[in-house]
This record gives sequence, structure tokens and C-alpha cells, in this order.
Amino acid sequence: MSVEENLELMRTLDDAWNAQDWEVFRKRHAENTAVYWPGQPDPTRGRDNHEAESREFFKMVENSLENNPYKVMFGQGDWTCTIANWKGKMIGPMTMDGKTIPATNKSFHLEFCTVARWKDGEIVEEKLFYDQVGFLKQIGAM
Repeated sequence: MSVEENLELMRTLDDAWNAQDWEVFRKRHAENTAVYWPGQPDPTRGRDNHEAESREFFKMVENSLENNPYKVMFGQGDWTCTIANWKGKMIGPMTMDGKTIPATNKSFHLEFCTVARWKDGEIVEEKLFYDQVGFLKQIGAM
């Protein structure tokens, strides 16, 4: 697939994230995808595991990516990179370092960067970047 096609698939993935359209979300990730989150020592492996963690994340944080247009969007070869404004609110409990933090109902607004490697229209490797300390401070968890 071309860089332009992969960039369009990335946009539709973030549209699916915002709408919690798990069918499209699954179509954009390879069965054996590896997803790297900030602060997570090992990647999440597999489409099913990534969908499950994403659904759980929405129970904790109501959120959306401003991706129409992205702040930055480019690609090269099999790779795409996007930066979007990311905003939301902590609406459910969070477990951190073995402790449960109750919902604070505090909002956050950060930049969110996704670097993805594509194969045959699916993400096989996804690296997610955002200011984790800023996120935790804004939602009142730190």
C-alpha cells in the first residue's frame, strides 16, 4: 500500500477510536500487532488484547483525538506518524502501582503521537507517545 493509503487508514483508525467503533479498530490492527504505551515495560501483543485494554481505558478516561486535521501527519515507506490534540476527562478508577485512584472528573489536554508500521493495510507495530506525567497531573492522579 502507498504512504497516502496508510495515512488515510490511520485517520480512519482515529475516527474509530473517537467513536469507539471496535469493528473498524480491529480491522486496522494485525492479529499479531505489538502496541507500545508510555510507561508500559512490555508491548501489548495481539489485536484482541489491544482491543480489551482500549475498551478498559475508555471506562477510566472519556477521551478523543482531534484528527481532522492532525497537527502533524506524514509517512515514509511502511511507517506513518501523526500528532493530534488529545483531550478528555477521568471518569472511572485507575490502578497505578497496585493502588486504585478513584475518578477525579478532572480534564486533560495534551498532544498524542502515534508512530505505526503497516503491512497489507493493518498496523503490525504501534508506538504511542504522550506526556504521561502531564496526563497524570492534569487528571489529579499525581
